[in-house]
Amino acid sequence: MCLACEQDAMWFAYLRRRGLIDENGMPMEPMPNLADPFDTLATEAEKERREEQKQLQQGAVGPADKDKFSCDDPAG
Repeated sequence: MCLACEQDAMWFAYLRRRGLIDENGMPMEPMPNLADPFDTLATEAEKERREEQKQLQQGAVGPADKDKFSCDDPAG
């Protein structure tokens, strides 16, 4: 067996052990299609902004409600 064939055999054995392909070499899950809807990976700032928007829409927390600081000094 040539080196390339041996590497292919090892790769297929690995994928079978992991349950990613069946005995015929076909994928266990259907391949994704570009026409299928998908969610892009959001950055942390985008996730926080989305969460804030959801809370504002629900009326739970407004931007002014986030700062719970209160001053007891009558002069300030």
